[in-house]
Amino acid sequence: ARVSKAKGFMMDGGRVRVGRSRVVGVKAPRRRVARSVGGRTEAVGGLAPLPARGRALPRGRTVVLRGAGRDSGSGGSGSAERTSSDSPSSSSSALKLAALASGAGALETAYLTASKLFSSAVFCPTNGCETILTSKYSEIYGIPVSLFGFLTYAGVSYLSWVAASEGGRRYRDGVLGGATVLASVSAFLGYVLFTQFPGEECAWCLTSVGLSFSTFALALWATAEGDPVKTTLPPVVISPLVVSALVLAFGADGTSLASEEDDFELPYKEPLVTTQSTSEAVLLVKKLNRVGAKMYGAFWCSHCFDQKQEFGKEAMKDFPYVECFPSGWRKGAKEAKACEDAEVRGFPTWVIRGEKIEGDQTLQVLEETADKYLKASDYL
Repeated sequence: ARVSKAKGFMMDGGRVRVGRSRVVGVKAPRRRVARSVGGRTEAVGGLAPLPARGRALPRGRTVVLRGAGRDSGSGGSGSAERTSSDSPSSSSSALKLAALASGAGALETAYLTASKLFSSAVFCPTNGCETILTSKYSEIYGIPVSLFGFLTYAGVSYLSWVAASEGGRRYRDGVLGGATVLASVSAFLGYVLFTQFPGEECAWCLTSVGLSFSTFALALWATAEGDPVKTTLPPVVISPLVVSALVLAFGADGTSLASEEDDFELPYKEPLVTTQSTSEAVLLVKKLNRVGAKMYGAFWCSHCFDQKQEFGKEAMKDFPYVECFPSGWRKGAKEAKACEDAEVRGFPTWVIRGEKIEGDQTLQVLEETADKYLKASDYL
């Protein structure tokens, strides 16, 4: 708290409006007060007074007055304590939480981007991740949407942490603007999820929606300064621009945001395997058949095709493959009964003696798994 010798201040609901003052005390780690005795200011509780030429407080500074007493300049006795009414602790905490939420979003989108770029399977606890994350809505001009998400999440996380550490307002507009972009994109993609993929559940998509809206709410909290117009103006301006840009981007890329026609159909067409099989791959197929292994997939699944390419065209003669959409794909089409019975949640899915392995695998992993269930007589 600052202790000052003030001239001409008025009481207003327990607060003091200082007209023109000079500092006569300094901050201390615990509460300090001063009193006026015989026209002379003395320290109470160990607060040493400064020289008469103190540092002037800003005109119009609002401080809090605690305890009874009269102005020290009036010649009477009394004690007063004045403390600043501004406290950045609340906004600083909100910024740190926003940094953590957006940091988690950056990690999630980094994983999805790496999986997309390296064509690796994505772990998914629900059904539908593979379908949605490999759909036409997962890219803009050939660039993964998750990459844009990673860059935005990382930027917001960095700005939030710096703003919280410095305790100033330098980066707060950037935090609010970035959080608005995240929430707007998530709202748009959430609309796409529920209108274009009814019945599908994508845990990664829903997690990203939750993280982006949490970041946005924390950014609003951190930048709120009692002026609702100033706080809500950036989101009101930025959000429509972001959504419009996404509509134009997907439209220019040949992706329609209108609901799919009920009669839209993707005819079944088996992809042609072109690679040459090795002798090891042919022997592995025989071994997999001995243990009753099955690979469940879909004709339009790129990861399923990559798995077949690894085995080669010669191995396809006896390859233990089960097509989950043998009649083609259309809106509302159900999987084949064999795939439903196996509780397939993504493609491809290997099932070997009851052990379920999701995603395309290396030949070595499949052989090691099959060897666990082979008996000595099976090698004869």
